[in-house]
Amino acid sequence: MQTCQIVGYKNSGKTTVMKYLITHFSKKGLKVGSLKHHGHGGEPALIKNTDNYQHFAAGASVSLVQGETNSQIILPNLDLTELIRLFTLLQINLLFVEGFKQADFPKIVLLKCEEDKSLLNKLSSIIAVGSWDEGLLKGVNYPAFPITNMEAHVIKLADYILDGRC
Repeated sequence: MQTCQIVGYKNSGKTTVMKYLITHFSKKGLKVGSLKHHGHGGEPALIKNTDNYQHFAAGASVSLVQGETNSQIILPNLDLTELIRLFTLLQINLLFVEGFKQADFPKIVLLKCEEDKSLLNKLSSIIAVGSWDEGLLKGVNYPAFPITNMEAHVIKLADYILDGRC
């Protein structure tokens, strides 16, 4: 399973870029997974009056509910290695990880403002850099793309990922 991170600060375009890449690879027949780090503090939103939430709150180690077209699972807080191991069991071809900036997987870094460029000196394994503001991409020493024109750049990003950079 290949793993590729999409990292950046809040509202930098992570979800937008991931949606384009997930759509692209899914249309090519790959089994794609996504893992998002909830970096805003607190817990991800759960519907507290559902049975599976109540089972988890009562002490179940794992709670899963199966619906007509999908299943939902509530797990305890696992570290990134354990979460990736879970995706391996699901036989995913390609896993996109949103966040977990300090992990050492190939990553696409997204810049929202000039201060975000400091990420380029702090993070490892950068394969590309994107931004809503094309001016922020000037002078960047990595392949760069404007998020505003993802349709034109998704194939090039996909090639970086498939070439084994991820």
